[in-house]
Amino acid sequence: MINPALEQAIVNKIVEKGIALPVLPDVALRARRIAEAPDSTVQDLADVVAQDPAIAARLIQVANSALYRGTSKIDGLNHVIARLGMRTVSQLIVSLSTQQLFKANHPVVKKAMQDHWSFSAQIGALSHRIAREYTKLDSDQALLAGLLHGVGGIPVIVVAEEIPKLLEAPAVLAELVQNLQPRLGAKIMQAWDFPSMFQEVIRDVADLGYTHEQPANYSDVVISAIAQARNLTETPDGRPITAAQRIGIDLSVNLIDQEIDEAIRALSAGF
Repeated sequence: MINPALEQAIVNKIVEKGIALPVLPDVALRARRIAEAPDSTVQDLADVVAQDPAIAARLIQVANSALYRGTSKIDGLNHVIARLGMRTVSQLIVSLSTQQLFKANHPVVKKAMQDHWSFSAQIGALSHRIAREYTKLDSDQALLAGLLHGVGGIPVIVVAEEIPKLLEAPAVLAELVQNLQPRLGAKIMQAWDFPSMFQEVIRDVADLGYTHEQPANYSDVVISAIAQARNLTETPDGRPITAAQRIGIDLSVNLIDQEIDEAIRALSAGF
């Protein structure tokens, strides 16, 4: 168990370095504004995305993955937006552009970044599947919630590059990320002006035993996805995973199939 004083020292270091609140990439901010404007057109959004060729290519790749594949292959931005809708596309752009925040130089930190994003991609893909097949919740919102559930770990991993002791102890770094990401992630979502649901998910999923009396929500979906990814049927301390029970998903049945693998590859491509 990590000393709370060490955790606070890491938070202080993050604040001192000015990386406590990563800035959402410009293409994501502009896409959100266009999608929310009532008079925007498909071409308006396509023009913004086209200015970031990497994001444009990734968006087409994801749109052609098992998550969204239709009867024919999509080969242009206008076709992607027409098929998926402006809201869904803007959410995907936020998800994909967030990956640009996961950058590092030191091999240990770079691997931590890669592992962190890969796991987030897996949770995003599983959350999409679970929401679509087991709930009436918006599967695209679930995808984004799954991808962003660990966004608070970014500043922790970034600052580790300047702390030699953490570079020598990957397990300690991983524990720090897990402990601090709910606290930092909620602040990032607030700074990005995301709906409160995303802040709630980030806080709730820190406890796999999270429970409530309301109908299934996005926290239940993401917790179930995390349990699936970690091959858990109960919490590490032996409590039931009531989120999965509320949704009605059998955690002993593996949901990771060819479709999920393809979706994870599409979401992780280019890292």
